[in-house]
Amino acid sequence: MRNAASLTVMVFCACLIVFAPSCSYIRRVTAPAGQEHKVIDDTAKQAQANIALGDYNKALELYSKAYDKYHYPGMSSGYARIGDRIRNSADTAYQKKDFSEAGNIYNTLFESGITTRDFSQALSFDDDYLNGQMKACSKALLEAGLTSYREGKLEDAIAVWKKALVFDRDNMDIKNMIDTATTQLQNLKNIK
Repeated sequence: MRNAASLTVMVFCACLIVFAPSCSYIRRVTAPAGQEHKVIDDTAKQAQANIALGDYNKALELYSKAYDKYHYPGMSSGYARIGDRIRNSADTAYQKKDFSEAGNIYNTLFESGITTRDFSQALSFDDDYLNGQMKACSKALLEAGLTSYREGKLEDAIAVWKKALVFDRDNMDIKNMIDTATTQLQNLKNIK
């Protein structure tokens, strides 16, 4: 009889160990009444304030942490809306031919991992879109740098190409052009 009681206690303890993590998850999702809306509203307000300051990374980071911590249904749609709003900012910069700003914003979205999230509503973009836009921005900056280079404005060309490297770090064409222009600039300074 005593062995049966001990076995029952051991089985109960094993069940607690196995199911305890899921119980804490349930407790987190069903946190005190009213907290869900407050967390969602606070996250949205903080993210929007960061967007207004141009700190898109911080806005995405806020949503990412809140989304991972709480898993509230309303958090998903707010997170997706913020992502779309940030993408709109990148598209606007692109249309204004501010390719450096646009490329940086597309890169921020890409590196945030927002496209890997399972949202209840679909994002208006995916990794292919972000990569395509970053390549287009990089190409536009490469060409702008070449124009300056051909006009003999080596410092301007280097500055433009360095802007592209911020979000297109592995672009060997741009790296080589910077090296070539830097060498030529140094040679011209040595002649003078």
